[in-house]
Amino acid sequence: MLQPMYFKSMFQKFCLSLCLLCVLGTSAFAQGKPSETLAPRAILARPPQSGNEPMLLLAPKNRPMTEPIAHTTKLEYFDCDGIVAPWFRELVVAEMNYFAELSELPFVKGDACVVSIGTTKSLTPGRISIHLYTNLQRLSACIRSEQCPVFRSVSLIPKDLVLYRSYFLSDMSRKLIAQHCVTDKGKLHSDTTCYTVP
Repeated sequence: MLQPMYFKSMFQKFCLSLCLLCVLGTSAFAQGKPSETLAPRAILARPPQSGNEPMLLLAPKNRPMTEPIAHTTKLEYFDCDGIVAPWFRELVVAEMNYFAELSELPFVKGDACVVSIGTTKSLTPGRISIHLYTNLQRLSACIRSEQCPVFRSVSLIPKDLVLYRSYFLSDMSRKLIAQHCVTDKGKLHSDTTCYTVP
């Protein structure tokens, strides 16, 4: 007749074997899953969705309180510093990088940033857009010499009492043009401008 100690020993071995199988199975499953490094990098960003300051610091008639740093017949350009709230810039940069990654474009950091306002000769007078570049040299070449082979901007589109964010990305060397819309609630509408989103 088998002793109780024998059953206890067998039960312990069975539990240990079961635990070992669970550990090995979990490890194999984890190896089969895409690693975090293979996931889209832009999704890992966790930007703020709001802040204490308004999105943009503007004077009456939606004019910046700073002088323009450059202008064309259709656009006036202003430095983002002092106009775009830090939390809002972080949000726009994160969203732009998400769309850039979809289009296989380099990321931006948000330090090379200008705000443009459409003049009376623009197709959309008064429209406010934020332009982001990979570095200050690219920024200067684009706004001063209109050399913009790779372009990223987000236009703020009024919808009733809120603002939608209409993203535009292009790379002339690849004949790439991409447009996306993000609502005030953060809902994404791909391959369209905010003008067509209700």
